[in-house]
Amino acid sequence: MTERITLVLGGGNALGAYQGGAYEALHARGLRPDRMVAVSTGAINAAIIAGNPPEQRVEKLRGFWESAAQDSSAFALGPAYGPMTWGGNRARALQSSLLGSPAVFRPRFPGALSMLPGMPTDTSIYELDPLRESLKRALDFERLNGGEIRLVVVAVDGHSGEEARFDTAEGPIGVDHLLASCGFPPFFPPVEIDGRLYFDGGMGANLPIEAALEEPDPDNRLCIALDLFRRQGGCPRTVGQAMDRQLELLLSTQTWRAVKELRRVHALRRQIRLLGDRLPAELRADPALAPALAEGMRAEGAVTLLLLSHASVASDVEMRAFDFSRPVLTERWESGRADMEQALHTVGARRAAPGEFALHAFSGGEPAEVDG
Repeated sequence: MTERITLVLGGGNALGAYQGGAYEALHARGLRPDRMVAVSTGAINAAIIAGNPPEQRVEKLRGFWESAAQDSSAFALGPAYGPMTWGGNRARALQSSLLGSPAVFRPRFPGALSMLPGMPTDTSIYELDPLRESLKRALDFERLNGGEIRLVVVAVDGHSGEEARFDTAEGPIGVDHLLASCGFPPFFPPVEIDGRLYFDGGMGANLPIEAALEEPDPDNRLCIALDLFRRQGGCPRTVGQAMDRQLELLLSTQTWRAVKELRRVHALRRQIRLLGDRLPAELRADPALAPALAEGMRAEGAVTLLLLSHASVASDVEMRAFDFSRPVLTERWESGRADMEQALHTVGARRAAPGEFALHAFSGGEPAEVDG
């Protein structure tokens, strides 16, 4: 049976450089996804992949992240302070958070100042106008919507709170749909489309594995999911580290709850199918049992989930998701490439058996503990 590949890319702002390196490793192995499901930064990476011919995808991804890098100088205090002081990594992170990224975002007015008495109101600290222009240069929207790769971009409807999916199989995806999936409050503004206001899909599922795997699929599927946040981490020692850890736990626990539920549902469907195979023909023809037996048939294809979680890199400090400094983005790209190569080597040809769900989880390139 044919094995098809789904690539699931989560959100994480500047952490998304990790996904670029991971995709480079996949591309080098000739692994080409026919479907991508993505949120926020992951949706930007996915759109660049789907919106370019195969031979240009890595080059375009790398070009985007190179243009997104913030070169540091404004906050350097001099060599006497050493590489790990405010003249080094922390200064670069602070500069990125204050000045933004040339290709992604910039501070807006009044932005954060809107919280002061007498200032005009505002809905976000930054604006994504630079990203809008970057996307127009980085990809061909006609190719994106041409059907070579099915792209599903996940957002949240700001009125109903329900998950919204923009799917090239159902209609064209434009730059507004991509920006809508990046509207993470209060940092980035929501986007209005057809009279509805949309926020970052990470509000509901920062790694949309359920959206990727809930449809019935008769083919064997390798689902490669790249989570930019990790469950396991050290003890925070500063307020900034505590804020980073809070975000990691809020978003990574979404992922693991979804994985546990998918495994449970897949196992239940398989049991229903096995039970249906053992029923006499007259019972299988009973209309009352038809819905249950149909649900069991959804477990026909094998699903192998390869889940990679991004761990820290050497230059990480506080405000990781807003650190667009060039050295850190380079480290993250290389970390993604190395982690993916190691994971593919470790997993090898191991795949789920027909009708089964197999999970291979890695964090920082090393096998991760799996619950349940």
